[in-house]
Amino acid sequence: MKRLWRFAAVLVVISLVGSNWFVHKPVEWRDTITANWPGWLRYHIERFGNACADYTDALGISGSDATVALPVYTSPHPFAFAGEPRIVAGGPAPTDIVVLRREAFVVGWSPSLRHPVWVAYRIPPTDNPYKLARPSGFTIDRTAPNSPRSADYTNSGYDRGHLVPNHAIASRFGKEAQRETFMMSNVAPQRPWLNQGPWADIERRAADDWPRRYGEVWVITGVVLSTNSPAAKVAGSINIPSAFYQITAALHNERLRICAVVMPQQISRNARPRCYLASIAEVERLSGLDFFWALPDKEEAEIEAMLPTRLWPSGLRGMVAIVKQRNGVYPSGP
Repeated sequence: MKRLWRFAAVLVVISLVGSNWFVHKPVEWRDTITANWPGWLRYHIERFGNACADYTDALGISGSDATVALPVYTSPHPFAFAGEPRIVAGGPAPTDIVVLRREAFVVGWSPSLRHPVWVAYRIPPTDNPYKLARPSGFTIDRTAPNSPRSADYTNSGYDRGHLVPNHAIASRFGKEAQRETFMMSNVAPQRPWLNQGPWADIERRAADDWPRRYGEVWVITGVVLSTNSPAAKVAGSINIPSAFYQITAALHNERLRICAVVMPQQISRNARPRCYLASIAEVERLSGLDFFWALPDKEEAEIEAMLPTRLWPSGLRGMVAIVKQRNGVYPSGP
């Protein structure tokens, strides 16, 4: 019996190490290797591997980051690291973007889509966060052309998805800045399982875990527009994005690190954000925007081409927070 248990333990360890190693390989490599495998086998290896990697990545013992040396750099913009996103001619981004400036963030608003195209904000570390009650509801934004009403989302099947999150802003900048996150100019339609599941996970890491480890964190969040025609809409006029992206940047120890994820609307509530890592070049292709254009050309080209194989490490405390969130916030989903 002891020999059997020993064999089982060795098998579990090999499975953990092997599946963890597998999910850190490029998708193209995995596609080639598994071309003749049964679909269920790859599914379970990746599911097991990603579960394990979420924690080993957090501890910094697996995976790699997109990072370049950048000893001296000051962002020219107070909220958008290395400059506000620029529209790429001929790309999918709408051309009617109106920039709305708030106390603690900036919004690239589209009157035709009736939701933001992008938002940018920064999250400084804090030992004494504000602890504010959540506002009771959302308000129309009279400064945003063609702003929807909160009631337009009622019974639509979509959440009023914050692009600039309540917690990150309220905890650092106070009540007025928090109020501005509850204006309808900061909202886009998100499926409940995306908004309340993996999207909430990545927002929490950016607000709580990463500033504690890397100092000030800069975030750009935006939408990927559907290529379907006609595009799906809420209340007949609010465009429904097909996906959302979040780009996180930080300067730490004279290095710039950047991490991006792109999450589709149709996603499991207990999906792991690490499964949706993307390069900045890929986010630019999908969004039709140019990011970090104010960086030196060499560093911009280098880091935008990199595809990280992990979310940023957050240490033991961050790993414990991941466990707590998954066990306390994520009920089982499909």
